[in-house]
Amino acid sequence: MAGVGALMISAAALWLVWRGMLQVSPNAARAWALAATALLPLAAWSGWWFGHTEARGRLAGIDQAVDKVMSAATRVAAPRAKPQTVSEPPVVVLPEVEIFPRQLPPGNDVIEL
Repeated sequence: MAGVGALMISAAALWLVWRGMLQVSPNAARAWALAATALLPLAAWSGWWFGHTEARGRLAGIDQAVDKVMSAATRVAAPRAKPQTVSEPPVVVLPEVEIFPRQLPPGNDVIEL
């Protein structure tokens, strides 16, 4: 319903501007167009600046919300957590292994890999 109201208001404003432009002299219309064109970079910059500021504000709000949720979750989960006990790893004793030296065949001085 709000969209219909906004459409009606914008249509009425457009009609009033159109009716008013019929009574404006050509030199006044040219001056208005020149001023609007000259101020276009300022309008673009201010739109970027306000959008950038709004985006930073929204991200800051999301960060604050996440921090609050995480702190609440930590307060709820902390009493339920089991105390962590560190146990020493078991000692594993390996059996002794006999190592036999490798015997080279007699008469071979060069080993090819």
